[in-house]
Amino acid sequence: MTTSVAQPMPSTKPPTQQAYPDIAVALTETASDRAAVDAAIQLARAFGSRVDLLQLLLMPTPLVDSWSLVPDSAFIEAYDTIRDEAKTQAAAWREHLKRAHVTGEVHALESLYIEPSSLAAQAARCRDMVVIGGLDPHDGDGASSCRYFSGLLFETGLPVLVVPHGAEPVLPPRRATVAWADTRECVRAIHDALPLLKGCEAVSVASVKDAYTSDPAEPVALLARHGVVAEPVSLKLSGDESTAARIMEHASASHSHLIVAGGYGHSRLREWAIGGVTRELLAHSRIPVLFSH
Repeated sequence: MTTSVAQPMPSTKPPTQQAYPDIAVALTETASDRAAVDAAIQLARAFGSRVDLLQLLLMPTPLVDSWSLVPDSAFIEAYDTIRDEAKTQAAAWREHLKRAHVTGEVHALESLYIEPSSLAAQAARCRDMVVIGGLDPHDGDGASSCRYFSGLLFETGLPVLVVPHGAEPVLPPRRATVAWADTRECVRAIHDALPLLKGCEAVSVASVKDAYTSDPAEPVALLARHGVVAEPVSLKLSGDESTAARIMEHASASHSHLIVAGGYGHSRLREWAIGGVTRELLAHSRIPVLFSH
């Protein structure tokens, strides 16, 4: 007589998935880079993530014409100088990651005959999140940083965490504000931010009455299904106050450490031509903003 041994039932509990296991930081050669790297380090410590720094080397385009088929030797010397300086900077960044006890690497990307923002996007595309420094107030109109941001947001399909210049972020956040409008981008941003929102002690879903407003109770219910307790907040504008300014005012009053927002709910041309929530948050938020498109 054989005795059958009961086989254990397969577990119905889903496996735990690591949040943002691979984080990329796009270095823009501005004073905001340090804040971006340190923010990525905070997240890496919390989630056990890897941090890869994307070092963009802007290589001058050689001048070649029918009378000079061989590039000027001065360009070769310039390339060598840029690479040598980049190696020195990369060594300092590697040491910074090592002191923070975070696994990562610095990847030098030479931008020659290709838009630097597109090169950064290609390198970041198979990561889980991209972190970039906010606009440097000493960088004129910040056009270069804006191009990097737009390229990363549109060409990676990833959430882009913008860390303001000079910020001392609290990451993962303990309190967060979700800037809600009834757009695909906002829904995407909420899903991308879930690993961060789940650890918050307070989350508000703030909507400002305009043509894109819907009942904030709907995203609150969405968050509740994912275990995030959030409070719906309806905001009103006063005078000529903008939507972005009202969102930032609420985030400050509620002591939020993070704003979650859809990037470019309107067309990108309209955003940059006449202003928009994305543009204002990018330029003026004093706390990190997680954008998704």
